[in-house]
Amino acid sequence: MKTKIQKVVVDTGFGFPVRLLNVPMLHVRGVWTPKINYNELAVAVLHALSRKAARLTGNEIRFIRQHFEMTLQDFARRFCVSHVAVLKWERAGNRPVATHWTTEKDIRLFVLSRLKAKPADLARLYGELEIRPVQRAAPIHLDARELAA
Repeated sequence: MKTKIQKVVVDTGFGFPVRLLNVPMLHVRGVWTPKINYNELAVAVLHALSRKAARLTGNEIRFIRQHFEMTLQDFARRFCVSHVAVLKWERAGNRPVATHWTTEKDIRLFVLSRLKAKPADLARLYGELEIRPVQRAAPIHLDARELAA
């Protein structure tokens, strides 16, 4: 089987663009396909979202909610908002969501806690989140070498 390393691949399978760098590729049935573990990629994306230097987008919020298998109502209850508010956030698509910064910080800390982060990691993230990120959307960048299947 033929293999190669692709410098950049943009994956949109999570509902938003994720730029993968140094992607191992396999030639399967005439098509070059990333040779990565998508379960590990999902976890890496969640880690990146928790520390993202820009506000979360609607599609990123939807990905978080769906990854943790939460209904609109469950997600809304967890963050003390209405399910209509969550629906409005998700409808923002690839635009930054207009949540209160405290709610977004809670969502980011929730992500890391559900990924079984150590208390020191949660404390570090809490400190990092004291500085409010910029409003503009920013893509996630990940080095795919650690995600090879």
